[in-house]
Amino acid sequence: MSSAKANSPKSPPNGEAVTTALAPSHPIEADEGAELYEDDDGGYISDQVSSSSTSLASSVRAHTFEDGIRYHKFHDGKYAFPNDETEQNRDDMKHAMTLLLCADRLHFAPIGDNPQNIIDLGTGTGIWAIDMADKYPSAAVIGIDLSPIQPPWVPPNLRFLVDDFEDPWLYPLDHFDYIHVRHTLHSVRNPVALMERALKHTKPGGWIEFQELHYYPHCDDDSMDRPYAFRDFLENVRDGVANMGSDLNGVVKLRGQMEAAGFTNIEEQILRCPVGLWPKNKTLKLAGLYWRTAISDGLMNVAKRPMERGLGWSTTQVEVFLVEVRKALMDSSFHSYMPLHMLYGQKPLESQRDTVHTTAEA
Repeated sequence: MSSAKANSPKSPPNGEAVTTALAPSHPIEADEGAELYEDDDGGYISDQVSSSSTSLASSVRAHTFEDGIRYHKFHDGKYAFPNDETEQNRDDMKHAMTLLLCADRLHFAPIGDNPQNIIDLGTGTGIWAIDMADKYPSAAVIGIDLSPIQPPWVPPNLRFLVDDFEDPWLYPLDHFDYIHVRHTLHSVRNPVALMERALKHTKPGGWIEFQELHYYPHCDDDSMDRPYAFRDFLENVRDGVANMGSDLNGVVKLRGQMEAAGFTNIEEQILRCPVGLWPKNKTLKLAGLYWRTAISDGLMNVAKRPMERGLGWSTTQVEVFLVEVRKALMDSSFHSYMPLHMLYGQKPLESQRDTVHTTAEA
């Protein structure tokens, strides 16, 4: 196993984006030459999948539709957001955005060069799992999701399964070297139970890692000291999701839940993802383009169930509300960003666990 020092986020790869993103005490410098209102979002970069292949392993392939928007059928309603082509494109765009902020690092936990068992909870399109399977051919990689939207041809050491990871796991105890959760925590109904289950199924010395956004706009200057429709949008989605049983911003409780479950050696780094093209830093500007495009392309998808089912709004009310939200997203005079929390923790070895329990009892 490679040393923790070599893989630790405390020593990130050289690069302007990572240095800037990992230093929240330093404000992000705004590009004074940026247009206040922009129309052209451009394109985005998507990684190419491996030519290696095995078939998608799933017998649950049905979907359900609501006002022309497609959702998962398996455990219908558990996940508040769609799984259609627009949402899949957004998922891949968030992958590109995250890699950009992380200087192409797929993970921060020091899992070594030859992990054996990796699981990706809430894998979405499977793009992260595909990259991990290619990077670590020694590992048996599993991607779990409620939706059967993953590609049919994947690396030979990767399987996709349609399943609810909040149900009891059938995997052996002390099994996984690495458990990964990204952009998924906002839909977890019982994060405490999930954390306890993950600890049981992680090998002693193995790791769990969360890569999760705090879905609330932050700012390093006074540009948000005024009405901001995008902030209103996130507050409404937060309240709607809460009424449906989830916590949109559960990431702020995550470290304490990991500690309570028994994970140790917990490290946390906070990156910053701008909303739009306002940063002067070119890498952050591109990340902001990815993120703003992912948000604007999915506004109705994201808003529909939380605001209609969760808050009781009509479709017309949602559509009218989103007009001002779109305008705010295109206004570069708002210097907003969202914190991206990268947390990882380790399951103690048996001797370490005895020490932890003894200390706790004392």
